[in-house]
Amino acid sequence: MSEQGGKTTEAVAASTVVLLRDGDATGGQGLQVLLVERHLQSDFAGGALVFPGGKVDAEDARLDAARWRGRPLEQWAERLGVDAPEDALGLLVAAVRETFEEAGVLLARRPDGALLTDAELTTKPFLEARERLISRDQSWSWNRWLAEQDLILDLDALVLWSWWVTPDGTHRRFDTRFFAAVMPPEQEAKQDNVETTNLRWMGPAEALEEQERGRVTIIYPTRCNLRALDRFGSAAEAWQAADEGRVDQRRIQPTLVRVGDTVMVQHPDGRQPEPV
Repeated sequence: MSEQGGKTTEAVAASTVVLLRDGDATGGQGLQVLLVERHLQSDFAGGALVFPGGKVDAEDARLDAARWRGRPLEQWAERLGVDAPEDALGLLVAAVRETFEEAGVLLARRPDGALLTDAELTTKPFLEARERLISRDQSWSWNRWLAEQDLILDLDALVLWSWWVTPDGTHRRFDTRFFAAVMPPEQEAKQDNVETTNLRWMGPAEALEEQERGRVTIIYPTRCNLRALDRFGSAAEAWQAADEGRVDQRRIQPTLVRVGDTVMVQHPDGRQPEPV
């Protein structure tokens, strides 16, 4: 929590998805990740390249059991560090919902197990659903829409990648689980042109180099996750390492420190402070 005018600010539960794919002849070789550029007017990380994601909605935790498939929620709760299975479900459903909203990628299947394709995602029901999510239409229900379309969220596509909490002292704070998922083979990512104005598939090292040269803005937790991703040569290798717990999945809450006249971020492991 942070002290602001005598009041405390709780970190809001949020989910982010690191979409992974292997490069090709046109996009470069090796592991690539999807980064979306947040709108300059966004209240959080405006103009920065980030992984798609957002806060958990109350409805996310109430998704009917017939609308998702995956490992037992009790196992997820233990891995995600939450007390209740429904809290784990909320984080997982939010991850899928926000990825669909911000990147146009839907981690779901038909009842027969068939993966969704881009041809389906560009039909009227899917385009309208995404518009409703983007506009925050309170008269519309994501959970009800999933039932109407007979869709089943593929929660087994997700693995916990990392866990980051916004430092005390910031105006908006998030308690965020970063999930990793391999990009569905027959889908294409598309920005929403509201919260995200562009998207790019990039190698982790490439993205960090662009940041160093001042060509893009990448906030601290995203940079740290990109460094962790850079040691893997393929999407499958990174996903498997996360599934087996061979990546840093601790709860990490950096602190804000002042170095001269500059506010910087300090990792709890005692690394050198870095720009926010």
